[in-house]
Amino acid sequence: MAAFERNVSATIDSEMKQLSIFISIILLILLSACQTEATPLYPPATATPTLLLRPAIQPGDGTDLLDRLLERGVIRVGVRVWPEADFAPPAFRGFSESSISRALNGFEIDIARQLAAGMGLELELIEANPHVIISGDWRGSWDIAMASLAPFDQPLTNSSAQNMVYSIPYGYMPMGLLLPAGEDDIQTLAQLSGKKVGVLEHSAYQRLLTPEEWPLTIQGQNLMPQPPADIQLIIVSNLIKDIRQLGQPEPDLDAIFGPSPILRSAIERDIPVKLAAEAEVVGYQPMVIATVPQEGLKVERLIGEINTILIRLERQGTLSEIYLDWYNQDLSQVP
Repeated sequence: MAAFERNVSATIDSEMKQLSIFISIILLILLSACQTEATPLYPPATATPTLLLRPAIQPGDGTDLLDRLLERGVIRVGVRVWPEADFAPPAFRGFSESSISRALNGFEIDIARQLAAGMGLELELIEANPHVIISGDWRGSWDIAMASLAPFDQPLTNSSAQNMVYSIPYGYMPMGLLLPAGEDDIQTLAQLSGKKVGVLEHSAYQRLLTPEEWPLTIQGQNLMPQPPADIQLIIVSNLIKDIRQLGQPEPDLDAIFGPSPILRSAIERDIPVKLAAEAEVVGYQPMVIATVPQEGLKVERLIGEINTILIRLERQGTLSEIYLDWYNQDLSQVP
């Protein structure tokens, strides 16, 4: 019995020593943790970034149209308003699936609003006659024009268009060829020989398919392959109406040449049409803002300010957001 008690006592002493060692180790770990700088649960708040506000535009010597706009506090923008809202054209009255409630809608309207805000001016939108816009004979009715204009090296002859001054591009519109869904013989522009092709009147598309206009260039570069000289060019005033008609069993046209995003919108609306496979994107048309000197006023400062704002909108991603909102693709740059 005594031997058993001695064994038990020895066992207890051994276990107590082990427990003491274990407790010592725990205390050392806790002490080390207390001496180590604790990691905060949440990272420290960073300073709020300072917004760099662009200073207001300073008036000049009164010789530039910009000075008049600053004095007036309003910029008047002439826009080409399409007759219907379907397929989300650049500017239209009413509503479309992509628009919100405004008297005028479209991606060009959104860009015009951004431009006016960037200049610190109120915006006045003026529904302008497309023929008058491209002629340059504005007679002071508006200050600048946004109508998917192309800055061709060859201005319209015998018109004030030769005095037009253009901004840098605010976008690059893909050009495409729309066909009836059952048309399999047309794949390229070269196969339009003898075909009836619809184009929007007073547009870059009309000039690009007019044989007498060739060669048409922008900064010395062709926008697309030269089309056949014997195309039967059909000038239309309501492209949206003719897109619908192209989907009928016996269409009046063989093809429509125009802005691919709008043509593609028709396909997405289940109209029986398609884009020519090899000419789905014929080329890219730069879209620019135009102005003309008027009443003895220059426009160099005005265009310079517009260019500055367009560059900022592009760098901030604002232009991309506008195009993505309307067409689900970024047209602010050439892919």
